[in-house]
Amino acid sequence: MNVAAVILAAGKGTRMGSANGSEIPKVMFRALDKPLVEYSMENIRKAGVEKVVLVVGYKQEVVRDYFGDKVEYAIQEEQLGTGHAAMMAKDNLKGKTDAVIVCYGDMPLYKPETIESLLEKYEQEKPTIAMLTVDFQDPEFWAFGRIIRDEAGYVKEIVEQKDCSPEQLKIAESNPGFYIFDSGWLWDNFDKLSTDNAQNEYYLTDMIKIASDQGKKIIAVKVSSEEEVLGVNTPEQLAQAEEILRDGK
Repeated sequence: MNVAAVILAAGKGTRMGSANGSEIPKVMFRALDKPLVEYSMENIRKAGVEKVVLVVGYKQEVVRDYFGDKVEYAIQEEQLGTGHAAMMAKDNLKGKTDAVIVCYGDMPLYKPETIESLLEKYEQEKPTIAMLTVDFQDPEFWAFGRIIRDEAGYVKEIVEQKDCSPEQLKIAESNPGFYIFDSGWLWDNFDKLSTDNAQNEYYLTDMIKIASDQGKKIIAVKVSSEEEVLGVNTPEQLAQAEEILRDGK
């Protein structure tokens, strides 16, 4: 199976709260000895996926100077949401791969074996979308989108925390934002995204509902621990990620 990865790396990191926040993209903040996004790339490559496209935007020259020609680049000129960011890789990949991983460059703790396991399940079951989920003890604190399942237990949509009803806020199963898409379907359906949500952005998560409404197969695999899906949005979370990385060495 021919797979490529799209890593979203265009964000500013305004909540990082340091003087550097305005000078480097969030994914270039360092955990221990290297940028956050480098961990994402390494974990994906250790799982057997060589081709990586970084979607860059804010201060993109910082990312390009660091990685050079080790990866391909796609450019998101305006920050119009995660769906719009992933869409920018269309010219790099359309017609060139069977499947596309899409994930975030500020999540350095995924285990390569978790990614490998999801790839194996995708290859076995041949769904339109395979994704990771996580059960949080305190889902509102983490503020990830909630996984909504139908009566038969299949994933039918993801609702972002800002758009959740009071009942949906109580759902523990959450979306850490790691997907494998059938590439033909992905590029053909991006134009169905809309900005009808609390953020007025194109949400990548809405691709789940689009697939579900079409009757497409979606599979979800839970990660073994909350720790693995820690994202870095604040200096406190960066310190926490560093501690986990240090313990894993």
